[in-house]
Amino acid sequence: MDVFQAMVEMRAMRRLKPDPVPADLIREVITYATHAPSGSNSQGWRFVVVTDPAKRAAIGEYYRQAVDNYLATMNTAPLPHQTRDEWERLCAAVRWQGDHVGEAPVLIFPCLKGARRGLEHATASRALAASVYPAVENLLLACRAKGLGATLTTLHFGHEAAIDELLGLPADAATFAMIPVGYPMGNFGPTRRLPVETVIGWDGWGE
Repeated sequence: MDVFQAMVEMRAMRRLKPDPVPADLIREVITYATHAPSGSNSQGWRFVVVTDPAKRAAIGEYYRQAVDNYLATMNTAPLPHQTRDEWERLCAAVRWQGDHVGEAPVLIFPCLKGARRGLEHATASRALAASVYPAVENLLLACRAKGLGATLTTLHFGHEAAIDELLGLPADAATFAMIPVGYPMGNFGPTRRLPVETVIGWDGWGE
């Protein structure tokens, strides 16, 4: 698939079929992820892939609780660029994912070794993220190119300690996202975004 087509069609696919995804296909998309840049070419990432049904179910229950809290406390009004229908469909998709994420055939946790201490400091935290999120974007694009649905979520941070224990993370490592992966129930298609001129500031922030 053309990389530009993959970019404009990389929707957040929250509704996934429970059908198994071949391990070789997961290895392939993670291989593309590892070709991303990282600070000083450190390549300190690790991708924890969860396919065990019991672990997925346990993580799914923690995630459902996190979604319950998120939807109960979030702003209930659409954002300025959204219609009420778009907002309600987004909330419904988030709710569905919260109720079913444990049924997704694959949960991928992009992690960074030695990150725990740096996450206590805002500037260091942003620098650490720069060494893992480019790989996450590669992973998402590779999933789209291979016909896999995926989305980046961080709501699992609400139960981070328990999930870290389930994943067997060492004390100095941290997850930076959870990416459910599977074959999508819906269809891929172009995403709709704000006009680019509304988000560019030439030679400064601008208006």
